[in-house]
Amino acid sequence: MSPKPLLLVRYRLASGLMDEVLERCDVRFVNGPVLPPTSTKDLARTWGIWTFGEQIDDDLLDRMPALRCVVNFGVGVDGIDRECLERRGVAFAWPVGANAEAVADHTMALLLAVTHRIVENDALVRRGDWETENYRPLMAGDIYGKRLGVIGIGSIGQAFVRRAHGFGMDVRYATPRRLASEREAEFGITYSALDDLLGWADVISLHCPLTDETRGLLTRRRIALLRPEAILINTARGGVIDQEALIEALVERRISGAGLDVFSDEPRVPLSLRELQNVVLTPHIADATPGAEAALIAHCARVVLDTLDAA
Repeated sequence: MSPKPLLLVRYRLASGLMDEVLERCDVRFVNGPVLPPTSTKDLARTWGIWTFGEQIDDDLLDRMPALRCVVNFGVGVDGIDRECLERRGVAFAWPVGANAEAVADHTMALLLAVTHRIVENDALVRRGDWETENYRPLMAGDIYGKRLGVIGIGSIGQAFVRRAHGFGMDVRYATPRRLASEREAEFGITYSALDDLLGWADVISLHCPLTDETRGLLTRRRIALLRPEAILINTARGGVIDQEALIEALVERRISGAGLDVFSDEPRVPLSLRELQNVVLTPHIADATPGAEAALIAHCARVVLDTLDAA
């Protein structure tokens, strides 16, 4: 009997189709980045990689002649050379849309937290300041009926738009590839050029992938177009924004605030950003929910099983 194909997995996963993957593959849970700790000998015999946030390109594949399947456990693919995988006949699992609802929820949570100063008020109560004679409530903001600009209108952007309509928001969007008029009507949104959108919106929410086209999309010049009362939410990728220019705008109160789940040099977050009170920060965990994980596992495991069946 031939040995089971070796599948390197970033951390322990189980449930649903993953149980069948465990039966059919020699699965090694690495408990961290898959590639650095793997020996040259094991790389040479590895059939599949199940990971995220790692560089996968020709240089790596030259050392992995047995590789037949790459699973990207998330929707960000900025470290993966997909043309290289296609050229070499390596199957690729890219679960676009599987985490959309969770990320859209988190996006709305960040917007509410920033607008209603949830983190500041939580700290205030914990310090006992509410009990003091000189206590004055922190003035919050409103999002109901505000103008929302969405940058990127894929699965996550569309899911967030659905939530925004529940708050009576007026929604416009910017993207290099405009939707058909029928789809715009279906989602209740209006197309806008990016620079116009930035100057119009009370809230800007980023939902675009990090590509050569979008890297540094929000430049210093474009950040300067934002309204003083604007709030910026980013659950996409940190590299889409000029982070230093954003920090300067926040420090100088040229924009009202920001909710950020992603950063340009993760997991390092500048102290100047961490010290700001008008920012809510989370550690790239927008899709860290049971529902999103189950959907991601199901999509990725299906690709693994289909690739095994096709061999």
